[in-house]
Amino acid sequence: MESACDKHTGEVIDAEQLWIIVPVDPMGYECRGCGALVTPCSYRPENKVRPYFSAKDGHNAGCDVDGEVELVKRAQKQRISTREGFPGSFPNRLVLRDTRKVVDSNGTPTVATSAGGRRSGSKGSSEKQRDRHWAAQTIRPICRTFVNYPYDRDLPLAVLGIAVGTYQRVFRSLKVKGDQILRHPEPRLFYGPISWKASFANDDRLEIQLSYGEWIEGKLTRPYRVRMSWKDWSDAKRNYVSREVRTAKVESIAANKRGDKEKGWLFFIGRQDESDSALFHVDDHRLVCCVVAEMICPRGP
Repeated sequence: MESACDKHTGEVIDAEQLWIIVPVDPMGYECRGCGALVTPCSYRPENKVRPYFSAKDGHNAGCDVDGEVELVKRAQKQRISTREGFPGSFPNRLVLRDTRKVVDSNGTPTVATSAGGRRSGSKGSSEKQRDRHWAAQTIRPICRTFVNYPYDRDLPLAVLGIAVGTYQRVFRSLKVKGDQILRHPEPRLFYGPISWKASFANDDRLEIQLSYGEWIEGKLTRPYRVRMSWKDWSDAKRNYVSREVRTAKVESIAANKRGDKEKGWLFFIGRQDESDSALFHVDDHRLVCCVVAEMICPRGP
């Protein structure tokens, strides 16, 4: 499973967030579809595989999350939404909250949340599971939904600062006809393939090069770059993003050797540099992620 529900807060946690959670509570997560206990796996520094959640004792009857693998397989070929709606659950909004963990008089972990967040226990979590629309805390589950359900991108999506309201319109590829660098006056959730060229990193910033940009005579002469000025970031946040990029590159290279159509894609919400249109700035580690997948772009009617 790629995400699970935090038993203490009722919020959906993406598996990659386990890289930055210290300590990880091995008994603190449950399936967001049926409430079954799930175990966090492969989140330690020495693990080579991406983090994930495992329902080792199985899911409860009728769990829609348990059937997501088959649903995604079908969604890669056709539209799965019907008049009755979308058959699975998905994040329909991005909510960034600053939280701090506290302990009540009984020693039970709770969460004090700024910016109007709610606090709940297991009951709140159970209520959350029945809601097929949920709030993502990073862009990763949103990006995964965009990739997994290419024929259903008219699903609603609310992102603060982005005026449009569907997956199709919120996302924007940096690939344009003519392979030119363009100005993007309106904020969007941008994406492009990660270059195999090594990322640049020092104490002040991490800069990632993409394989989209300006091409002349078959050569990429001016690639798009995404810069994270992380001078004031914690080591945990730096390691989170660095590991995200490294893992995606390794997975992408492995897919290429197998002859698969999968690529490593960088997704981000950032601002375009005023003087250099090929450069984007990202200020928050939650607003950047890498997904290794085949990007399906259905043609319009």
